Amino acid sequence: MAMRDGLTGLANRRAFDEALESQWQRTSAAKSQISLLLIDIDHFKEFNDAHGHQVGDDCLRSVGAALQSSLTGSGGLLARYGGDELAIVLGDADSRSAALTSESARAAVEALEIPHGATTSGVVTISIGAATAFARDGGSVAMPHALLASADRALYMAKEAGRNCCRTTLIFAKTAT
Repeated sequence: MAMRDGLTGLANRRAFDEALESQWQRTSAAKSQISLLLIDIDHFKEFNDAHGHQVGDDCLRSVGAALQSSLTGSGGLLARYGGDELAIVLGDADSRSAALTSESARAAVEALEIPHGATTSGVVTISIGAATAFARDGGSVAMPHALLASADRALYMAKEAGRNCCRTTLIFAKTAT
């Protein structure tokens, strides 16, 4: 199966799922930290409605490229998670690194200055939910899913805070028995 999203050229959901699991195992073995960022393009449905799906596709590609550029040197994996959602897996990254990466990504997208009448700033923006887990001794098999759920909750917190912002959370993996 292909591991690239046909529209954006980014890693696809399958590649993301495999990378998250693999990075979780590496991080657990190293008794380190892992961070996950979930990214949503703010008011993307309204953007598509106003500009059409071809322009929406161009927007997704531009946002993906800006996010990829913002990751230079971080070693993170950027993937299209679904629709207008993207995700970044950061192995061996603490919550401070996740917060810095989130803000860099948010600023990179806003700097594109893609016109969007449904956002406060008048340009395409993103909201980001980041979660960091302390992984040790393999942790629970369910922990990558808990990390994902935690990042998703943080994303909703960013949306509730007015969008075009980042929110972070921490979770603690239980030691395997």
